[in-house]
Amino acid sequence: VKWVSKVELSKYEAEGPWQRGLNYKTLPPSVTDAKSVDIEKMPSMMVGSIFSGITNLDFGKHIDASTAKSYKAGDSIMVKAGGWAWAGGGRNIVRVDLTGDNGETWTTAEIQQGGDQKFGRAWAWVFWSCELPATIQDDGTVHVHSKALDHAFNVQPEHCRHTWNIRGLGNNSWHSKHMKVN
Repeated sequence: VKWVSKVELSKYEAEGPWQRGLNYKTLPPSVTDAKSVDIEKMPSMMVGSIFSGITNLDFGKHIDASTAKSYKAGDSIMVKAGGWAWAGGGRNIVRVDLTGDNGETWTTAEIQQGGDQKFGRAWAWVFWSCELPATIQDDGTVHVHSKALDHAFNVQPEHCRHTWNIRGLGNNSWHSKHMKVN
């Protein structure tokens, strides 16, 4: 248990190592050694981007052990997914989209909880669920990806190549989950 005993307002970042040191610093993609940059000249990451995650993925009533063997690569099956989404700066989540065919088609999830947060004051995760078609891959798995969209219409990118940095901070690319069919 922690108790707050004092709150101090300041016009400047905290002077401790967590904000002023290497923590929360998103280095440029050209940097391969953090010791090669002047950390004092780099601003800290103060607001998170937009994120989503798939926490559960299943076939629901659409497939069972007796029918699983009849499916082959290229077939489309229905899957059920659930998860969360969040955007920094109090930005509300507008929607979460999912794909089971690597982005060829998208299905919009239903926000189950947290969608009623006040505009610009959405500090909590939203929870969502979605039923969508997914294509069986050559290895017998389905790949489902999620991307969220906030009220500023920021959207998660497909990959992190454009934001890559040595520390991995700020990577908010599509979240992916794979599941074996047979």
